[in-house]
Order: sequence, then structure tokens, then C-alpha cells
Amino acid sequence: MIHFRLLRLAGTATALLSAIVLAGIALSAVAIAQAIATAALFTGIVTGAALESLTVATIVFTGALLVRPVLSMARELTVHAVAGRIKVQLRSRILTAEITAGPLASSTSRSGERQSLLVDAVENLEPYFGRYLPQLVVTFVTGGSLVAALIMIDPVVGIVVGAIALAVPFIPRFWDAALAGRGEQHWAAYSSLHADVVDSIRGMPTLKALGAVHLRRQQLSAAGDSLLTATLSQLKLSLVESGLTSFFLVAGPAVALLVGAARVSSGELAPTSLFLVTMLSFEVFRPFRDLSQYWHAGYAGVSAGNRISALLTNAEHAGSGAAGGAATATGVTAAAPHGLTSPHPAAHHSDIAVRADSLSFRYPGADSDALHNLNFTIPTGSTVAIVGESGSGKSTFASAMLGFAQPTTGELVIAGASTALLGHEGCSPLVSLVAQDPVLFTGSIRHNLQLVAPGASDSDLSRALFDAGAEELLDPSRSGLDAPVGDNGGLLSGGQRQRLAITRALLRDSPILLLDEASSALDARRENAILERLRETRRADGSARTVIVIAHRLAPIRSADLVLVFENGCLAESGTYDDLIARDGVLTRLHAAQTSGVLA
Repeated sequence: MIHFRLLRLAGTATALLSAIVLAGIALSAVAIAQAIATAALFTGIVTGAALESLTVATIVFTGALLVRPVLSMARELTVHAVAGRIKVQLRSRILTAEITAGPLASSTSRSGERQSLLVDAVENLEPYFGRYLPQLVVTFVTGGSLVAALIMIDPVVGIVVGAIALAVPFIPRFWDAALAGRGEQHWAAYSSLHADVVDSIRGMPTLKALGAVHLRRQQLSAAGDSLLTATLSQLKLSLVESGLTSFFLVAGPAVALLVGAARVSSGELAPTSLFLVTMLSFEVFRPFRDLSQYWHAGYAGVSAGNRISALLTNAEHAGSGAAGGAATATGVTAAAPHGLTSPHPAAHHSDIAVRADSLSFRYPGADSDALHNLNFTIPTGSTVAIVGESGSGKSTFASAMLGFAQPTTGELVIAGASTALLGHEGCSPLVSLVAQDPVLFTGSIRHNLQLVAPGASDSDLSRALFDAGAEELLDPSRSGLDAPVGDNGGLLSGGQRQRLAITRALLRDSPILLLDEASSALDARRENAILERLRETRRADGSARTVIVIAHRLAPIRSADLVLVFENGCLAESGTYDDLIARDGVLTRLHAAQTSGVLA
């Protein structure tokens, strides 16, 4: 059975797959030659033929014994080459799909499930592509050729063997739908358990602190039992299919022998041809036996491959819009869709850094908009604060700025270019995001900073650290720039991790710096000081940098040039901090709640 949806996962390994098929057919040809030679030798011995007349058959038989191991080795080497190429290509495509989907898609799935898809699912596809698919072609080529040869020797024997051979692959297909469902259940249980284990290892300190280790152990045990149940359920059905296949593989040559003997008894088949008919009948079913083994070895890859195929298909659909936009932007397409603004080289020097025109965004499957009919402009070089209660749409707007959350209606324009045309790849150079919980990489401070600025000098790194208020990280007693940060910044405080991330964003030298609760681990005094420094920083070309601060605490954003207040995904009000406080609106309510110690 061919799963056509999975064939596209083979990528550029098609030529190597053809090489495996050719090696398999060559092996079958040698095996057939050996079978014919064996039949000739047996016939000669039974009929008392002279030894000289058996010389050719003996040479063919001996040659086949010598050639088969060489061909088997060549096929195995090709199988491993195919598997290696397919696995490298698939993992690259999966990682690219994850990047294309962005954080909005990854937030809806578990990291352990994505990890198992990248590692185990790809490994499970190796026997499917390297062995099952090539053997499927070899089986039908070999079986069809031998059945035709048997029909030429004796039509009755050939038709009987051909009918049984057709039953071997097709009768078990009645169980395919049920087996596919069991396979999906097995993979779901496996990936879920894998995700649970990853979560438990990552959260072990928290589990111990909460005294929940015993409860978590029970949950993992229950997940293991679910996987065992799903595995046994799949095996039970698979064994039924295996039993049927094995029956036909044994019955085929036996029936061929019985029919051949009956034809000899009736005088329709020469007795000397019985050995040949029997040996060729065995060779008809030998490839089917290998096919059955490879099918069960590669079946785990079918369920996993379906998920990989769905992931890649979704990524292609998501990226097709961005690709079309990029073509429009570079002049490949005549006109931009829906009248969107096309980017141009001078757009980065526009007086307007960000413009939202009737911008709305709704998450897939949601009943209401996360962002609704936003209309505002952010001047280039200004410092703007976006505030609002949790769930008001602030972080969703950050995703829109990065090109991950494409507008459902309306448009978002950054430096004169629509995000719908730019996509994430186009938005990334324009916007540097610093999140509340930034990711740092194991290594030194220098290593983390030079990830984005590999050519930056020590003075460049030091100046950026100062601009981010992280100059204490330059302390020579702690090795300065060569000080280790630990696993995900574990050797640094929360505030130091955030300031190091801000430093890294400054070194990207993007025109827009987007801080999403990026200083939440700092006290208000230091937070104010850092924001003031950021207001004064300039880009490498001397142009002003636009700073957008998404904040939950209101104290540090008092000096912002513009405050945008979000409520339920809408822009409730905008203006300077003092003006909004005087209006006695949403910001006033937020201010009163924080002043009284109530979390807004």
C-alpha cells in the first residue's frame, strides 16, 4: 500500500530510492537465476543426466551465491544513505515550518510533542522510505514477471499462483482503516507521554517545591499505562494481518506444488518441469515475505509521517501569503493584493514608524477578535507605551508587529511597509523584541551578544551594555564579557537576564525596539533609568530609534511621548500619561488599582 501523502516527504532522495529499487530487482534476478539453476541441478540428478551437462547450472548456482552478498551490501549502504538524507532534509523542513508558524502556533502545542515529532517521528520514517517503499516496487516487478513466466510454462499453475499472490497484499487491506486509527492512537499516547516526561524534567524543582512529585509520578504512570494499552491494541490487530499474510505466503508455494503435481499426473506438465515450477513459485512469494516484514517495521512511520506532512502543508499555506507579498514587494507581481502598501527602500526613513488602519486579528477557532479595529500612528523616534489589563491584546499586538499574527482585516504598516507583505522575514529586521522571559544561551556574555552582532568590538558590546543599564556585567572581577551566564542565564539574576536581552536587541540596530514587559524584574527606579537611556540612544547611522514599551506597571511609562490604552482588544484611549489621568478613563482606573495595591 502506498501512502501518496508521504511520498512528498522523500524530498531530493528520489534518485537514491530508485537505486534501492534497482539493487532489489538485481537481487531478485540473482535469486531467480539461483532458483532456476537449482531446479536444473535437481532435474539433472533425478533424471541421471551426465555431469558435463550440469556445468552451466553449477556455475550459475555458484555465481549467484557469490554475487548475492555483494548486492545485499550495496543495497544496505544505499538504504542508509537514503535514510540519512531524508532525515536531514525532513528535520530541516520541520524546523523551518516551526519558524514559519511562529510563536502563536507553537504556543498551542507542547514542546515535548514537537520534540518527539522532530526526533522520533523522523526516525520512524527511515524503514518506511528506505525499505518498504523500494520493496513494494521490487515485489510487484518480481512477482509479476515470475507469474508471467509460470503462465508460459503452465497456464493453470501460473493463474493459481498469480491469484494467491494478489491476495497477499490486498486482503489485509480490509484492516487498514482500523489499523490506521490504532496507529494514530498509539502515536498520540506516545507523544503525550514524551511531552509529560519533558515537562516533568524541566519542572522538577517546582514539583519538589510544591511537594507534587508523588502525584506527578502517578500521572506519568497512568500515561505509561495508556501507551501500553494503545500499543497492545495496535499489536492485536496487526497480528491478525500478519497471520493472514503468513498463511498466504506458506499456502502459495504449497498450492503451486499440489497443482503442479496434479498437472504432471494428468500429463499436462512434463515431470522435469515440476522442479522449475516449484522453485519459481517460492521466488514469487519471497519478495512478499520481505515486504511484510518491512511493512511492520515501517508502519510506525506512517502515523508519524501523516503528522509531519500536515505540519509542512500548514507551513506552506502560511508561507504562501508571505511569499506572494515578497514577490509584490520586489516587483515580481504587478499589484499588491487588497490595496496594501508596498514597501520600498526609502520606507525605513518614514516619519511614521507604525500605523494601524482598522487593524483586527482573530485567533483561529476563536469566537471574538483579540484585536479589534485599531487605528493609531506611532511617530518615528518616539517612545510609546502600550498598557492595559491582562488579556487586553498587548502581546497579540507584539506578535502582529513581528509578522506572526497577520491581520484578519485592516492592515498594520511598519516603516511604510505592510506586515501582510513583509511577513515575519520582512518584519524581523525592522523590529527587535525583548520578551519578559528572554532566552539566553549557555556560554559567555560575549557569546550571547555576538549572536546578533558577530563583528561587534568589545567597545561596541560595552557601550550597548551601558545603554541597557547592565554595566555591572562588565565587572572584571567576574571576567567581564567572558563571564558565563549558565544554562538559560541561570547564573544571572532575573533583572540581569532582561537587561542582557535588551543589550542584545540594541546590537541588532533595528529601527524599532519593542519591549514586552522586558523590565518587569527590575525595581521602578532602575526601570525608569533604563527607559530614559533608551530614549537617548541612536542607531548606528545616527537616526532615531522608536521605542515601544508594553507595560503592566504604570510608574515607568509616565514620561512616554504617547500612551496607548488597550481594553478587550480595542484602543480605549490614547494621549500623554497626564492627559489620560485627567480624563478619568481606563488609565485612571488602572492607576488607581495599582496605587491601592490591587492587581489590574
